[in-house]
Order: sequence, then structure tokens, then C-alpha cells
Amino acid sequence: MYSIRYAKEGDVPKILDIFKNYNMHLIPSPEMPEINVKFFFVAEMEGSIVGAAGFKILSPEVGKTTLLAVSPTFSGKGIGLALQAKRLQALRELGCEKVITNADRPKTIRWYKKHFGYRQVGTIKKIHSFGDPQVDHWTTLEAELKDMNLSTYLPKPQAPPVIINAALTGAVHGRENNRYLPLTPREIANDALKVASQGASVVHLHARDHKEKPTSNPSVFKEIIQRIREKNPDLIICTSTTGRWEKYQEARAAVLFLEGDSKPDMASLTLGSMNFPKQASVNAPDTIRYLAGIMKERKIKPETEVFDLGMLDYARFLIRKEYLDLPLYSNTLLGSLGTLAAREHNLEIIRSALPPDTIWSITGIGRYQRRMVKWAVQNGAHVRVGLEDNLYLDEQRKVFASNLDLIRNVCEIAEAYGRPVASAKEARKIIGL
Repeated sequence: MYSIRYAKEGDVPKILDIFKNYNMHLIPSPEMPEINVKFFFVAEMEGSIVGAAGFKILSPEVGKTTLLAVSPTFSGKGIGLALQAKRLQALRELGCEKVITNADRPKTIRWYKKHFGYRQVGTIKKIHSFGDPQVDHWTTLEAELKDMNLSTYLPKPQAPPVIINAALTGAVHGRENNRYLPLTPREIANDALKVASQGASVVHLHARDHKEKPTSNPSVFKEIIQRIREKNPDLIICTSTTGRWEKYQEARAAVLFLEGDSKPDMASLTLGSMNFPKQASVNAPDTIRYLAGIMKERKIKPETEVFDLGMLDYARFLIRKEYLDLPLYSNTLLGSLGTLAAREHNLEIIRSALPPDTIWSITGIGRYQRRMVKWAVQNGAHVRVGLEDNLYLDEQRKVFASNLDLIRNVCEIAEAYGRPVASAKEARKIIGL
């Protein structure tokens, strides 16, 4: 069985081999620039790349397919149909309403019309030897994406492993709220190692100063990270760049400049401003772009945080402007007063609005945590739990939880619904680290 994923830089030589074997021209050329892996899918079978397909955005409403080919050895297995469906799905999820495709071989033109409802709208003269040498022009095809049924051609999904992200501390609660809350670097690191031993593959870190108050001081983060990596180098470390209490973007970004073994794998990036029950979290557009730009430059994967539907629209904007790369890692947080309520129909709306191939994690705040975990596990999403988001084991808020308790709860739910728990190494592969 084959699978389809976004291409990586290391895939480019194999992609070029596939096009060469399919009698396509070498790249770059006057008609085809360098391959941009951000807009390319590959089909993989038993660890080998057997097909590839690209696309690009012409405008917010119009997308265009570029190259598509499958190794001749693997033709006739539906891989080309799946690659075509996958790139059309990506264009549609990025907001495109129409797709344009150029083809020259009559058989290929018939294929596009038969399976995807294209219509012929014109021709363009070739400016480079490409495709069928007997044909001196391209036939331009066009199709509407809105009502196109693509699921028939996509590989049937298998039950994916669930990534458990543990938010250990947060920036609000103190020991008076829950005696199990870790606050010192040693305590936070010890909790990280404990939850990793029980199934967490990501830890979402906040730091506290010597007075146990929230801090963005990178030296405190450095101590926490080093303590963790001394004993568990595989665990994925995500550091907070919260704007809940820190006003200055330079201070929020300081943790992103840690080097070597102290450098985080990921960092939080909230995609808009919102109200919490007692305060506002301000994330101005220039601050979001500033943080995203540093993360991209430093090769730190953003954990995009979504509290309302409009934040996903902003994610699409940042993708188009190349501040964010696909696939996105996105965490939806529901149940905090002032933001999106923890209701299943809200999750359905969010799911329909996610950018293509988003690695989707769900967080339930407070008493909604267990309910949201169940929905996420049942519906193929990942989860974030921890004392940052919920202090109690029960919805009645009578029994204090530890981070370890909350991770064990997720593992029990995942087992009940047939979802394996991802190891840190598996999570790295899924997230693309």
C-alpha cells in the first residue's frame, strides 16, 4: 500500500528521476522553475518514492497544477489519481475555487476530463521541448473545485497514532491552585520525563522565575531543556512565546535564539488576540509575523494555537505569504470563556476549515478536557492535556490531577478507541521534525 505526503528537500533528486524516466524534461527550464517542495506531494511505497505531483497558487481564487508523474513500474495502481486528488484537495483547502491544468497528450487530456470534470478553455504555444514532441502547444483545461468529489481517489486512511502533547505548567496557576503543579526548572523537567515515560511525545513548556512567576528569560528555559535532554533526547520540546503577560515581542522571542542542545524543536504561535476570563492576550499581526519569521529562519516548527475560527483564516494568509510552511501543526483550544466553546459542532467547523494536511491537535480547557480528548481520539486528531489547561481529574473539580494522571487518562481513551500512542520518534516523523 502506498501513502502520500508533502515532499521534503531530500526528495528532490528522486522526484527529478521520476520525471526523467517519464520522458519529461530536466528542471529547471523556461517553462518549469526549480521544484518547490512546499507545493509538492510524493507517493511513497515501502520507503521508496514512486510518484510526485506539484501545484501552485496563481491568486487567492485560482490554483494551477504543475507536474505529475508515476514511476512506470507502479502505473495502473491508482497512484496518479490519488496524487491529482491530493493536490486538488490542497488547493481547495487553501481557498482556491478553480484549478487550471495544461496537458498535451490526448490520452492525458481525456483522463483529466473523465475523472475530474475538466473542460477545455484554450491552447498555449510551447516555448520549450516538453511532453509529446509531436505536439507544439498545450491544451488548457479548467475545473471548478467546490463540488469536486475527491475522496474516491484518495488512499483509505488507517487508524493513525495519537500524539500526546503535555502542557505542564502554564502562566496562570500557582501551587495554591494545585499542589502537583511543577514550577521550578527541576520540577518541570522531572514532570516532562515522567509524562514521556507514560506516552507523551511533546512537552509544551512555560518557565517560572525564582518567585514562581511567569518569565520569558531564556536562561530558565535553557536549564529546563538541558535537564530534559540529558535523560530523554528524543522528547519533542515546544517552548511558549505567550503574549498573555509579556508585552514586548523581543522578550517573547528570546527563547527562540537558544543554541545547540538547548534549542527548542517547536514554539507556540498564537494566531490572534483574544480575551481570557480575567485578561486579554494580545497578539498583534506584526508580532505574529515577527515570531513566525524567526521560527522559520531558525527552523523551529510553530505550534500554531487557534482559539477562534478567524485564526485559521489568518493561518492561510501566513501560508500564502510564506511565513508558515505546510504541513501545519495546529492546536485548537476550546472551552475558555471569551473564546470558542468546547462543543462538538465547533470542532466540525474547525476541521472543515483546516489548511491541507494539518497535523491537528485539540485541547479542552478545564472540565471540558476529557470530553474533547474523546472526540479527538475518535476523529483522528491529536491531543494536548496538562495542568496548564486543567487542574482536576473530575468534571466536578474535587480531585486534583497531576500531569501524569492526565497523560494516563489519554492513553486509556486511546486504547479504548483503537488508537496507538505515538512515540517521540513517530511524532517527529508525523510532524516533520
